[in-house]
Amino acid sequence: MSDDTRTDEVDADDHGAIERAGSERADPARIERIAVVGAGTMGHGIAVALAGDGRSVTLYDVDEDALEAAREAIADAVATLAEHEGHELEDAERVLGSIAYDSTLSTAVADADLVIEAVPEDESIKLDVLGRIEREAPSRAVVATNTSSFSITLLADALDRPERFLGTHWFHPPHIVPVVEIVRGEATADGPVRAVRTLLEDAGKTPVVVEKDVPGFIGNRIQSAMAREAWALLDEGVASAEDIDAAVKGTFGFRLPALGVFEKGDHSGLDIHAKVLDELLGEINRDTSPPAVLTDLVEEGRYGVKTGEGVYDWSEVDIPTATEDRDRQLLSLLSVYEDRDRPASRAGPDRAAKDDSADRDE
Repeated sequence: MSDDTRTDEVDADDHGAIERAGSERADPARIERIAVVGAGTMGHGIAVALAGDGRSVTLYDVDEDALEAAREAIADAVATLAEHEGHELEDAERVLGSIAYDSTLSTAVADADLVIEAVPEDESIKLDVLGRIEREAPSRAVVATNTSSFSITLLADALDRPERFLGTHWFHPPHIVPVVEIVRGEATADGPVRAVRTLLEDAGKTPVVVEKDVPGFIGNRIQSAMAREAWALLDEGVASAEDIDAAVKGTFGFRLPALGVFEKGDHSGLDIHAKVLDELLGEINRDTSPPAVLTDLVEEGRYGVKTGEGVYDWSEVDIPTATEDRDRQLLSLLSVYEDRDRPASRAGPDRAAKDDSADRDE
């Protein structure tokens, strides 16, 4: 390779670095104005999670009835959070006062630093809405999708500014569940990732950056693997739905707020962990489509709480009360999650010296 060629490569790299630096300088130091597009189950909870502390949130939906329902749900959610956290009434009112409602997209996103799309999980709908958001929002705005499964790179292909587009995958209920996945597309720049991460940390969330755009990201891939096996056990008549749920909540699920998969493996012993996997993996369900017990429920219109019946019968249950009870239980788990003890230090698999305890019997 000639000296001239090397010089050209350096110049090209420098030019790219200058462009990236310029893009990052365009990112707001602090995201303060947020628009959430879609006032459904996830949208209104995201609005609650981000409102307050100097941040304003505009919740958009074309359906005025959906906005009114969201307003009521937000009031209930804020009241529950305020009670749990011991806030005064004026604190709750301050959060409620920082959320605006709009049925016109152009005004909802007009001055947004960040726009979060939270419309139904339908690719054609999302592509249409994301295109409209990009046309109406400021060019400096970061645009995020709350998709649970679609490729961020694929969605970004339809946009003019893919470098300012990323995924923010929230988990239900978003105003309580602490982790939010930030998902990079192939074109996502560093600046938007950094800005959104700072926003989530300021809002009291735990951001997890997904560096590789894989279907389902992290949480849903692991959750779907568990769900596939649970539905298979139900389909095969191994146990009732009640007992399967009890087994999940009272065994490994009980540990999860304190110990993740790898922490638990370290505590139990990786030798034991490897042996159990070796014995069980060949027995675990590997179907690539949902079992009949689930598809039959869907075909019958038994979707769960929203239709009054699913796996369980909800027809006689007061849903607002049940939702409040659910949130209180999750908030108690949130306290455990936030107060969990972390190991004083962790060493990676390439450490030079082994701990003296490595020779002890497991």
